[in-house]
Amino acid sequence: MESVKLNNTKSYRILAEETPFDHDQSEKVLNTFFAVSDYYKLNPNPGACHLMSSVFHVLLNEQGIDNELCIGEVKTGEQYFDHSWVEIDGKVFDIAIQLTLDGSKNAPVYGGYDLFTVTASDLEYGSKSIAGLDEVAQQIYVTPFVNYMDAYPVFKEGAWKIVKVIGKNLRLKLERIELRQKYKDTRRILKS
Repeated sequence: MESVKLNNTKSYRILAEETPFDHDQSEKVLNTFFAVSDYYKLNPNPGACHLMSSVFHVLLNEQGIDNELCIGEVKTGEQYFDHSWVEIDGKVFDIAIQLTLDGSKNAPVYGGYDLFTVTASDLEYGSKSIAGLDEVAQQIYVTPFVNYMDAYPVFKEGAWKIVKVIGKNLRLKLERIELRQKYKDTRRILKS
């Protein structure tokens, strides 16, 4: 078995900069990923993959970065779990994997790379178990995106408030009414 060289002396951000992910807006992708990640660390919410991927999706779009908001199952070892993540050019970006519903703490996945091992993630995104998505994930999949964002109970403005707070840190001026109109036809993409 090949040993994995770990580099615990560098921050995730520096390690992300060293991954081979190449995009014409790499700096904006990097800054947005870590702005959302920093928010998530300051406001930990185990199992918030659907929320954090939705916020990341909108913030990328608002900067002209094409991406897909994905939902599906992820396989780890012999186990599957329901999850949401974002893909850019077919590469996985997963912020919420840092704190899962079962309490596991993991490194974020950036451009398909696990930022702890700095190797391709061994998580199999878009896998399909015999059971398929559970009832909660199925409900999120069929819920219109705007309704999902509106329903976030912590803020009066729903999850749009999180988009605005992080967006301000990215120097974006975002308004809920405009965002709701712009994303009225947005749907999650089922990966399996």
